[in-house]
Amino acid sequence: MSVPLAPRQLIIWAALALSVLATVWTSMAEDDSEVATQKSNRPAPALPGSQRTNPVQPDMDTLLLDVQKLKRERMTDLSQNLFSVDSRRAQQAAESQQAVAQQVMEIPPLPFTYAGKLEDNGQFTVFLSMGEKNYSVKIGDVVGEWKVQSINPPNMVLSYLPLRAGVPLMIGDSK
Repeated sequence: MSVPLAPRQLIIWAALALSVLATVWTSMAEDDSEVATQKSNRPAPALPGSQRTNPVQPDMDTLLLDVQKLKRERMTDLSQNLFSVDSRRAQQAAESQQAVAQQVMEIPPLPFTYAGKLEDNGQFTVFLSMGEKNYSVKIGDVVGEWKVQSINPPNMVLSYLPLRAGVPLMIGDSK
């Protein structure tokens, strides 16, 4: 047994059906216009014996560019030329950068002189002198800008802290 539809339900179903039909009709109309556009962009077939040119295809003469028209005058005003380089200023800047780089990259010679070493249970204490000052250092000690990195006879490695670079110092064998 079917239940009769109320007038309000009939109106809703009718509106739904009309919406679906309008959507289908619109999509079909769009498809037809795309086909017509594609057909109009195709070149017309040339008739045998006709000298008629196709208006859609351009002539080869119009495709060639006149390169002379594209060239422009060379800039002669150096104050406005953004890419010109003042050679004097560039040279001064390069020299100052080199000087700074050389100062930073040079490790000074070791200021210490090896004076002796002492071994106690496998731990080494090294005696260094700098001028009139004497130092006894172990691994990890810092004297001025130098840090003791390792002590493995016959070498000892001191690290120059500003550059974090190690410099070996000969301390002789442990025998």
